[in-house]
Amino acid sequence: MYVEVVFNIPLNRTLTYKKPKEITDSLIGVRVMAPIRGRSLKGIVIAEKEHLDATYKVLPLQKRIDLEPICGEAEFELAKWISRYYHTSFGEALFASLPAGTPSKTDKKIKPINIKQKPYLELNDEQADILSKIIKTIDNNEKSRFLIHGVTGSGKTEVYMRAIKHVVDLGKQAIVILPEISLTPQTIKRFAERFEGRIAILHSKLSPNQKYRYWQMIRKGDIQIVVGARSAIFSPTKNLGIIIVDEEHETSYKSSETPRYHARQIAFYRAEKEHVTLILGSATPSVETFYHAQNSENTHLELLSLNKRATSINMPDVNIIDMKHAKRSDIFPMMSEALIEAMHNCLDKKEQIILFLNRKGYANTVTCSHCHIVKACPNCSVSLTFHKSRNIIMCHYCGYTQFIEENCSECNIGHFQRLGTGTEKVEEQLRVIFPNANISRVDQESVKTNKSYEAFFNDFSDHKIDILIGTQMIAKGLDFPNVTLVGVLLADTSLHIPDFRSEERTFSLLTQVAGRSGRGDKKGSVYIQTYSPNHYAIEYAKNHDYISFYNREIEKRKELSYPPFSRLVRLVIRGEDEAKVESDTNLIFDLLTMITYKSRNDLSILGPAPCMISKLKKYYRWNIIVKTKSHKLLNEFFEELSTKFSTQKGNYIEIDIDPISMI
Repeated sequence: MYVEVVFNIPLNRTLTYKKPKEITDSLIGVRVMAPIRGRSLKGIVIAEKEHLDATYKVLPLQKRIDLEPICGEAEFELAKWISRYYHTSFGEALFASLPAGTPSKTDKKIKPINIKQKPYLELNDEQADILSKIIKTIDNNEKSRFLIHGVTGSGKTEVYMRAIKHVVDLGKQAIVILPEISLTPQTIKRFAERFEGRIAILHSKLSPNQKYRYWQMIRKGDIQIVVGARSAIFSPTKNLGIIIVDEEHETSYKSSETPRYHARQIAFYRAEKEHVTLILGSATPSVETFYHAQNSENTHLELLSLNKRATSINMPDVNIIDMKHAKRSDIFPMMSEALIEAMHNCLDKKEQIILFLNRKGYANTVTCSHCHIVKACPNCSVSLTFHKSRNIIMCHYCGYTQFIEENCSECNIGHFQRLGTGTEKVEEQLRVIFPNANISRVDQESVKTNKSYEAFFNDFSDHKIDILIGTQMIAKGLDFPNVTLVGVLLADTSLHIPDFRSEERTFSLLTQVAGRSGRGDKKGSVYIQTYSPNHYAIEYAKNHDYISFYNREIEKRKELSYPPFSRLVRLVIRGEDEAKVESDTNLIFDLLTMITYKSRNDLSILGPAPCMISKLKKYYRWNIIVKTKSHKLLNEFFEELSTKFSTQKGNYIEIDIDPISMI
C-alpha cells in the first residue's frame, strides 16, 4: 500500500510514501512523519492506493502521529478552496485549518463548561422581529445570510443566543467566532450561563493538546456549541446549523501568516457549502460588508437593524475636545482640564471611568538631547518604545529589548529623553492627579506581568477599580452599567496612517470605545481629545452616525476604485539582502506590467515601493499592490508567477488576497 501526503510547505503537489505493513487501518486524515529533502517533516495523508507505476525509489513513512483521523473529505474540500482563493499550497491551507496538538495519555480530560443556567432576557420589539426572521430560515432549512447592524448595547448577543438555542434544540451544532476570546470574558460568561454543558471555548491560552482534544470532541458530536477566535471557524462540526461572526469588522479575523485567510470569508464558504444560516453582527460593519447588504440582490446578504439600546436609557453624549486650543492640565498636559473635571465629577458620584489610548509603554520615542539620535530597533525600521516599569526599550514588532542607559553612547555628551506618551505614563500621572482613586492599566504588558485580563475584568465588575486605562483590549466586549465616562486621550493615532481604511478604523474604534459608556440606567458621556476635530470620521462618531459615515466613505471608495468596487492583492517580497529583494520586486512588476498591457489596463499596479515598515524581523520588505475587477486577470498573473518566475535564494513572496493592512 502507498499513501499520498501533503506538507505545510509551498509545494503544490502530493508526495508518495510506502505504508508500513503493520498498519492495517486507513491512514487518510491522519498526521504522519515522513522524510523529505533530507529532513523529517509532519505531513497529512490524503489518499491511499494499492499500486504505483513508478521507477523511482519510494521511501517509507517514519511514524504515525494520530491514532484516529483528524480530518476528512470536508476538511480536504475546504483546504482546496482556500488554496485556490488565497493562492497557497493545498498543504499549507490544510495545516492552517487543523489543531497542532497531539493525543496524549497524560492530558487531563477536558470537561465541557457547566455553569448554572440563567433565564433569557425579555426581547424588545426590534430584537423579536429580527429573531423571528432568523428562526424562519432555520426552520425552512434555508441557507440565509444576515447582517445585524445594531448600535452598541442594542442586544445583538441576546439575539445570537436565542438563535443558537433554536438550532441546538433541533439537534444541530453552532459556531460563534469573536475577535479574541481571551479579551471578552463577559461574553463567554453569558454563553456558559445560557447553555449548560456541551460548549467549547477555544482561545489562544489553550495548549495545543487541549485544542486537539476539543477538536476530536467536536468532530464526534460531543460538543454542540463552539465559541472561539479566528481559527474556530474551522471546527469540524458534522451537523452545523448556524454560524455567527460577531464584530464582523474586526481586523483580527484576518490571518497574518500564510495562508492569509479571513475568517469571515471562510464563514461565507461554509454557510454556502453546508446549507446553514450565517449571521454577521456589528455596530460598525466593514464598508464592504455593508455595501453587499445594501445590494443584497447580488449577494443575498439581508440587512437587519437594531436602532436603540436594549436596556439603557440613551446613547451617551459625546464631547469633542480640540487639543490645539483646549486648556490643559498643568500636571499632565496630554489631558484637557475638561476631561479631568468630568472625571472628578464621575468619581464623586462613585461611578467608573474608562480611558483609552492605543499606545503601550511609557514613551514611544527615546532620543539624545545633544546629537538627537533616536534609539531604533536593529531588526525593524521602527523606533524603540520605553517601558519604565522594567527600565527597557522595546520593539513592539519583533520583541527586541535592551536596558536603557542614561547617557548617549554615540556622542558621550547628551542624555536620553523620553518623548511621547503611552498607557504606562498615563497610569503614573493619574495617580498624581487622583491620589484616592483605584487605578489599573490593561494592556499586553500588564496582562502578561501582573494578572490575567479576567482578573482585571472581575475587579472592575466588583468596583475594586475606579479608573481603567487601556489599549484596544478595553475598547470592546465590556458591559458595565456603572461606567458613565469614557475618555479617548488621542483619537488621531490611526487617522493619518497612509492606508485607505484609516478613516474606517478610526470611526469604528471611536464608536466601539464610546459604546462602553452609559450601558445601564445612568446617563453616559464620552470625551474625545483630538487635533482633527472637524474630520468627518470623528464628527460622525460623535453623533453615532454610521450611515452618514458609510455614505461618505463609499463615495470615496467608488471614486478611487477601492473595495468593494475592486479587488486588491498585496505582494510583499522579503529577504535579508535588500538588493536582491528590490531586484525580484522589479521583475514581478515587469510581469504585471506585461499582463496589464495585454488586458488594456483592466489591472492597476501601485508600486513597487518599500513597505511602510521597510525592515521587519531582519527582513527587508518591498511591496506591490494590484487592483482589478477581473478574477480572470488575477488567476492569469498567478499562473504566470508560478510557472515563469522563481525568487532568488533567500527571498520569499507573501501573497495577501484582500489585504486589510498596508503596513
